[in-house]
Amino acid sequence: MKNPVIENAASERQVGLKTRLHFSIYSSRAGFRLLQAQRRAAHPFELLRRKRAASALAAKVVASGAKPLRIDPKLGYRWIEPGELPGIDTIVESCTEAIGEARPHVQRLIDAAPGRFRIAFDFLGDDRVADRPELVDSMVTDELLDCVSDYLGAVPVLRRVAIGYSPGQPEEAHEEEWGGSQLFHYDGEDDRQIKLFVLLSDVEDERHGPLTFLPADVSARVSDALGGKPEGPAGSYMRAGPYTDAEVRKHAAPEEFVQMTGKRGRALLLDTCATLHQGSRVKAGHERIVFMGAVQRYHLVHATPYNWFDAERFAAGTPQRLALTPPDPRSRGFFFPDPLRGDHATNARGAG
Repeated sequence: MKNPVIENAASERQVGLKTRLHFSIYSSRAGFRLLQAQRRAAHPFELLRRKRAASALAAKVVASGAKPLRIDPKLGYRWIEPGELPGIDTIVESCTEAIGEARPHVQRLIDAAPGRFRIAFDFLGDDRVADRPELVDSMVTDELLDCVSDYLGAVPVLRRVAIGYSPGQPEEAHEEEWGGSQLFHYDGEDDRQIKLFVLLSDVEDERHGPLTFLPADVSARVSDALGGKPEGPAGSYMRAGPYTDAEVRKHAAPEEFVQMTGKRGRALLLDTCATLHQGSRVKAGHERIVFMGAVQRYHLVHATPYNWFDAERFAAGTPQRLALTPPDPRSRGFFFPDPLRGDHATNARGAG
């Protein structure tokens, strides 16, 4: 039987045999589980260390008197109420300054981005994140790491910190021209991960292209009905999809959709691997700006580009040090050099 993932890869881009093999396995549910087992078996002692660290961290949070945050796997998301998670105000304050630094570069970033990459841009790279350690610190608080460790089963790895800027799309843009993250999909790194989203601009309604998603249990029902295999080329970051609104709405009621609207500072923890979601459908004359921090398993199935973080700011053996230590460390700026410099096109990677 022909594999559409391989065929798309061959027709749309040149990929190596190893990559083709990876995605041919990845595109079936049984193959995906096999890859998960292989990743765990490759790091058995690291996984055990991270499980023990998660247990110790949970006990520490309880002993502090704080109420542990938890995410219901059936939902795959949790709203963060004001004051419930330390660091949100710090994120908003620091990112507001960073946005001011980026404003003079916005039009150049838009003009330089090809086609589908004009829907979202990252204002941060490794250097700018290093200049704002408070953003990293806010992503590795005891409270947040405890919450995500409980959901993922072990102390995870912080892999991305970004300020996502989504400009207004051309007035003539129509639904049939939407692509990539503007269509409903699962992220493809694993079957679970958590992203922290914090609004950095007011998002009132459809004009601002709000993040829109279905809870995890509803998403599973919809993707089962539509077929879960990825349709994109090898190298796609989507585990399932992309699906059009019309396809999704055949299997989901209007009241089952959730939108991230609200005032600047509203925060959400979302499993983007288990919830069908879309965003960045910003109308002409408007914009959306959001902070995004991505936290994933150490042994995730499909690695995508990640930030460099200075793990040595934290003591060895601490959950924070573990959270900033990926299995395959890269040098500073390897994936994400400064996007505000004019001599490269890293803005094409957006905030994903």
